[in-house]
Amino acid sequence: MSHVIGITLVVSDLTALESACKTLGLEFLRNQKTHAWYGSWQRDYSASDAAYINTGIDPKQYGKCEHAIRVPGSDYEIGVYQNPKGKGYVLAYDNWGTGQHIKNTLGSGLEKLKQAYGVAKVTLEAKMKGWMVSKVLLPNGSIRLAITGV
Repeated sequence: MSHVIGITLVVSDLTALESACKTLGLEFLRNQKTHAWYGSWQRDYSASDAAYINTGIDPKQYGKCEHAIRVPGSDYEIGVYQNPKGKGYVLAYDNWGTGQHIKNTLGSGLEKLKQAYGVAKVTLEAKMKGWMVSKVLLPNGSIRLAITGV
């Protein structure tokens, strides 16, 4: 089976993505040109979150990426693909079999990684401008950032 999910997040900053991965205990594999997945597209998944539908990644390109993300406990990895619809990168992973661990760890739409990326991107931008950033984790799992000028 191959159930390759495309993530609706355009990554514009690999440094922020790498920082987000580190925060979550993931390993960012810069310049790794393949990512682990089922290994062949079976034409058996066509839901709205299928990578070829929502990100435009050609199924012939599944497994071939610009960078990868390793999630401890999973034999599959998240692929960081050049965005076929424009600038930046999009993410995709196979959520079948061992890929279920990726889904269970980060959310089916990689919500935890999206959140960590957003926090990392804002933090990097603010610090480049000389601002101070403080972070508070709220009981509902959301994060509140306070950015103050120096």
